[in-house]
Amino acid sequence: MKIIVLSHSDYKEKDAIYDAISETESLSFKLNHVKSGSSPYLWMNNPMTIAEIEFGDRRYKYPPVKDAKLLFSPLNDNSDFNYLKAIGMMNETTLSIVDKSERYLLFKDIEEAIDSLSKTKKYHLIAAIFLARAMKIAGVDLQVDRCVFCGKTKDIVAFSFDDGGFVCKECADKTVERTLSSTQMRLIRYLFRTPNYSCQKSEDYSINDIVTIMRHLKQYIEDCLGVNLKSIDAFIK
Repeated sequence: MKIIVLSHSDYKEKDAIYDAISETESLSFKLNHVKSGSSPYLWMNNPMTIAEIEFGDRRYKYPPVKDAKLLFSPLNDNSDFNYLKAIGMMNETTLSIVDKSERYLLFKDIEEAIDSLSKTKKYHLIAAIFLARAMKIAGVDLQVDRCVFCGKTKDIVAFSFDDGGFVCKECADKTVERTLSSTQMRLIRYLFRTPNYSCQKSEDYSINDIVTIMRHLKQYIEDCLGVNLKSIDAFIK
């Protein structure tokens, strides 16, 4: 079974329990003696590690791993600090805003995002796309296709985080916030609409515009879910 490790915690003296996802489920398992210096599976302790694992008896609450093969480690692939911060942000986002039973829905996103991080070096844009995907699964999506009030698709002039989406000229009274530029409005629509992480059809969005949107999304998540994603602050300093 191919899995992505999200976190681990100590179990008894030398063992550890891991939370992970596969393509079809969120799961927990146990690695025996992994805390001993001689364990061949110490690499499993790195969040966002991708591995092929074979279980022993799965009747247990935490089935023991019989064998594991490392497929990808974020620490071995790239030493760029922004790359590592993007990986950390994706990990915290998955653990903090997505219900455990639904985290597996981000399996393909994590795989694709990690691959694109290595190839394109567009660290901020890819992390922002992932954040938008996680928000959708967490149920805090934003309306980026039409006016959030009347449903019109033309004459969009503003984006209101208070109201959850685009606002058209007819509905944009003085109470509607107008904090985003037209470029930033196109960017936020791109983040929530792009089908993949290739970034091939994206505009050449500036880091400043991406950081601005990520700050707004962080605050929106905090307002809706009460979750403060601290890794975003570290990433967009």
